[in-house]
Amino acid sequence: MMDIDAAQAVLDNSPFGPWWGFKVEAVGKGQAKVSLRQRPELFRPGGVLQGGCAMTLADVTCWIAIMSLFGEDDPSVTQQMTTSFLGPARTDLVCESTIVRPGRLIVYGTADTTDTAGKLVSHHTLTYIRPPERNVA
Repeated sequence: MMDIDAAQAVLDNSPFGPWWGFKVEAVGKGQAKVSLRQRPELFRPGGVLQGGCAMTLADVTCWIAIMSLFGEDDPSVTQQMTTSFLGPARTDLVCESTIVRPGRLIVYGTADTTDTAGKLVSHHTLTYIRPPERNVA
């Protein structure tokens, strides 16, 4: 099973991870918790974090939860994501994701993103596809 250090290394070694600055807080079997610190370039006018911050955090958190089940080399990619924004985010964000159905080809998960006060700012449902291995001749 993947631990926090391995999950953090995956993010730190990805092309996008260092820019976003994600921090893995917890990893369990089919579960993950990842945080994102707020910073000036993530805000939209009006002092609210841009919605893509919560969406990207949810996608990454669910991806870590998938890897906790299938390993770091799992080829899963996001197929569909639905986000409901429930309130403005003005602080650091924390996301917790749970894999609801870890299928052989399709993985279904949920994620909740909260602010530092624990207020739910968005709820996400995510579907990933696990491409079958291709035999290369």
